[in-house]
Amino acid sequence: MPLPQSYLEDIAARLEPGMREAFLQAVRALRAQADPAHIAGLLENGDVDGVLDAIGLNDPAWLNSFRAAMAEGFVAGGQETHAGVRDLIIDAISQDILPPGSDARLLATFGIRNLPAEKALRDYDMGLIREINDNTRDGVRTFLEDGMEAGRNPVQSALDLCGRIGESGEREGGILGLTETQARSVQRARDELASTDAPTLRRYLGRELRDRRYDAAVLRAIRSGEPIPEAIQEKAGTAYSNRYLRYRAEVVSRTESLRSASVGQHAALLNAVATGALPYDSIRRFWMDTDDERTRIWHKEIPDLNPDGVGLEEPFATPLGPLLYPRDPEGEAENIIQCRCWMQIRLTGSGNRWLDMLAFPVPG
Repeated sequence: MPLPQSYLEDIAARLEPGMREAFLQAVRALRAQADPAHIAGLLENGDVDGVLDAIGLNDPAWLNSFRAAMAEGFVAGGQETHAGVRDLIIDAISQDILPPGSDARLLATFGIRNLPAEKALRDYDMGLIREINDNTRDGVRTFLEDGMEAGRNPVQSALDLCGRIGESGEREGGILGLTETQARSVQRARDELASTDAPTLRRYLGRELRDRRYDAAVLRAIRSGEPIPEAIQEKAGTAYSNRYLRYRAEVVSRTESLRSASVGQHAALLNAVATGALPYDSIRRFWMDTDDERTRIWHKEIPDLNPDGVGLEEPFATPLGPLLYPRDPEGEAENIIQCRCWMQIRLTGSGNRWLDMLAFPVPG
């Protein structure tokens, strides 16, 4: 029986909440161990590299809990694909597309100790963890360097970096954990809240991630020309930063829960070929877009750019460069982040005979 077309998305839906929480816990742990007083002392000497080391961003081990959640998605994608490959082979044997006994060559289970799978997970893990860690380091470095250039008080910068102890007993509102662009957005929002200039305050009201509970205070400041009370500025800025961190966690977990399952899917196919269960040249892969209003326009063009499909290790041509499969970790960010496309896997035989591994969606 063919696998459902949505099986990778179903895996991602199961794993995304845990992956999101693993990322947030990793950031909370970084903030909890940070010492604002020590960081302020380093900033007084202009030692940004020392701050990065003191926080723990020179060692990506802070992402170990997230790494474990990512590996879970990889294994789940590989295991379900492995089961689908077994069913595909059995059907192919019954239709004389593959010779009898092909299924016996397939390993009993999918595991990360199979060589192709082990390499795929290692490459994906190293690239992803380095990317997240580098983006987080860049966010901290840019924020601190901007602060020094603006003459910001080192103590203030240290607290804005690590966050302040909130009612929960945890640090809240810091930019630690955000990317460079996100950290700058938080600082600009804080600057807007501190302003008495009406157009500047209105820019804050245009921020999608702001906490609207503080809009009334901003509107009063616009009408009166008086500054927003510092306590409210701090609360609004903290809420905005917290929401941005949550947003980053959601984007990362949504993308990586599906991407890790996709990497596992490809590894399972490589395993099947490596054992001789599937002939390398018998596999054709076809890009399928989700064909709804959320689908990238250029992703709708990919099927027509690859009308005959591609081989197992042949990349798809796309308007933004080659991709080995949807959400390929080697692809450009704008070509893969939150992509929901899927890939039909077709086993071909002589006499124009073929079998699809995934069931096509039933028209609604």
